[in-house]
Amino acid sequence: MFPSVKVAFDRIRWARLLHRVSYGLLPGQCLLCGIASGRSRDLCTDCQASLPFNRPACTRCALPLTTQAICGRCLVKPPAFNHCIAPLRYAYPVDRLVNSFKHRGHFNRGTLLAELLVAAIEAPQNSAGSSLPDLLVPVPLHWRRQFTRGFNQAGWLSHYLSRRLAIPVSQRLLSRHRHTPHQQGQSRKERLTNIRGAFQLNAPVNGKYIGLVDDVMTTGTTVGELSDLLMGAGAARVDVWCLARTPLEN
Repeated sequence: MFPSVKVAFDRIRWARLLHRVSYGLLPGQCLLCGIASGRSRDLCTDCQASLPFNRPACTRCALPLTTQAICGRCLVKPPAFNHCIAPLRYAYPVDRLVNSFKHRGHFNRGTLLAELLVAAIEAPQNSAGSSLPDLLVPVPLHWRRQFTRGFNQAGWLSHYLSRRLAIPVSQRLLSRHRHTPHQQGQSRKERLTNIRGAFQLNAPVNGKYIGLVDDVMTTGTTVGELSDLLMGAGAARVDVWCLARTPLEN
């Protein structure tokens, strides 16, 4: 085994060991029903079983479907990213957990959701025969929105995943240099117009495998625009990792 590969494996092994030790000392309390979860995760087994997991879904963009297949949009016009992992559907109670984390800074909700994402990343169907990204990159917020919110939820998630999976993060590789209106409630066409040219690449990515991190993927226009930018600059591959995917697109 080459020294660099051995170092990478050692980092992953130590990160996972520290996580198990730290969480094993603090038994969890379910954030949904309030009872002691009896496990390190703040979610009891009954509430976890009732979550709207994103199965089946498009094998490319993770759009919720009724059968496991590639959705029509990905067949007609495949996105620039290779694969999307989104373990949950953006429906009750996931929507409340996400909004509490994103808009109120309840980081215990973010931790719970991030752990469900880690479990999906490490699941056999996603990890078998595949390597992890070279770099994690959060979907950027414009500085005005980040100032108002107090933090970038995608940046927080990226650093959490970095600690769990021993993958470096680049917070400044991408930036949003043009402020745009909120995209909630807009059609896919309006979203495309809204974000076109809003992002900037700030460093080379030649040959790198990029993991693009966000909280929720709705129509895929934002991650699609960023993936186009990264692949156009020479990235070898872009995957999208997010907490949840909306069941329906506009």
